[in-house]
Amino acid sequence: MCGETDIGPELENLIPIAVVIAAGCEPCAEKMVRRALDQGSTPKDIRKTLGLVAHLQDLDCLAENVGAVVLSRMEKPLAAGKRTLASESSKVGA
Repeated sequence: MCGETDIGPELENLIPIAVVIAAGCEPCAEKMVRRALDQGSTPKDIRKTLGLVAHLQDLDCLAENVGAVVLSRMEKPLAAGKRTLASESSKVGA
């Protein structure tokens, strides 16, 4: 099908986390982290994804092109994702 790409289950679970954080949706970030864990993503991979999003916030080029308001909107969902990962990981001893 046109535009369809097989990105693998790992990315299918991780990309939505980054997208909802960029969109500024705190409850969505929590939901996507739980979904990724439920679908078999490892806490390590989710942590790496959250770390990548945090790193992107620090890039000057991103700040210049999307603006400080967009970057600040990402802070709460990023924190929510991290909290959810910590909470869910502690439940399973990961």
